[in-house]
Amino acid sequence: MLTAPALTLLFLVIVTCLGAAFVWMFWEIEQKMSRPYRKRGRTI
Repeated sequence: MLTAPALTLLFLVIVTCLGAAFVWMFWEIEQKMSRPYRKRGRTI
């Protein structure tokens, strides 16, 4: 069984990783939305 300090550290690590994942996800979405949408035509 984990002790209270170990559980607290584990909880903080999980929360930090989830927060970083959400920030990265929103960053990627914003980068895709900010680019002008262009259809790529096939050029031969």
